[in-house]
Amino acid sequence: MSVSEPIPVTAIILTFNEATNIERCLLALDRFADIVVVDSGSTDGTCERAVRVRPRVRIFSHPFIDFGDQRNWAMENTAPRYPWILFVDADEFMEEPLASEIGRFARDPGTFVGAFIAGRNYFLGRWLRRTTLFPSYQLRLALKGHVTYRAEGHGQREETPGPLHYLEASWRHEPLSKGIPQWIDRHNRYSTDEVALIVRLRQEPLRGGELFSRDPIVRRRTAKRLAARMPLRPLARFLYTYVLRLGFLDGMPGLYYCLLRLSHDIHIAVKVAYRERAEGPVPAASATPTSPMPRPPG
Repeated sequence: MSVSEPIPVTAIILTFNEATNIERCLLALDRFADIVVVDSGSTDGTCERAVRVRPRVRIFSHPFIDFGDQRNWAMENTAPRYPWILFVDADEFMEEPLASEIGRFARDPGTFVGAFIAGRNYFLGRWLRRTTLFPSYQLRLALKGHVTYRAEGHGQREETPGPLHYLEASWRHEPLSKGIPQWIDRHNRYSTDEVALIVRLRQEPLRGGELFSRDPIVRRRTAKRLAARMPLRPLARFLYTYVLRLGFLDGMPGLYYCLLRLSHDIHIAVKVAYRERAEGPVPAASATPTSPMPRPPG
């Protein structure tokens, strides 16, 4: 496929006060034939900058409840011009290898109804390959009518009966592009959302065999259920990412990022303890043995 050929995919960007990132994000999506912005009340000129960079961008407004609700609303209410929908955050920047792979996949998806994408997280100009546990996949390319989302902690989780694909290329993600104070404020809100998730994960059965699944999504979700049960979870995560996963090889940016994550995990642990003191501890479900699950085709 020629790099000048439009990609028949509707790209949907969810925004809230993304004036810092929106122009760069839109420019990186130049090959995509249809681009939609779903804004949740920006006051920093995000939408005006979007129109200036790409005059034909279609802008909608919808109050933000959670990421699952926002993605579902966008699929159903923005009249996507193509059946394949790509969800992009404003601090995620498309690159040519991934754009070409998405174009090829959208033209010949076989029986797949969605595809996972892994982001390469950057901090202080460095790719944090180890400290962010790359590749960490999210289902961001979805066939309309076959995929929905629901809230999962501060993020979302896909719901679909169809087979899913893993794209090989990745995009650049700069989660601290709006500065450390904004990241800390945002993750304080996220930590509150994570409390209910931790409580629920402790009630879900733990199938130890799934830690060895060929499917990285199954492995990650099983690891989350295990981590929710662990004492000293913040310290355990720090040691895992910084030592066992060789995060120290990411240099000082890696150390700073691990320390930021450590503080975030401490906030979650304290909020969970506060909730348990008020409502009583939630008993953890027992482990259930199981055989490893195969990775989806692709």
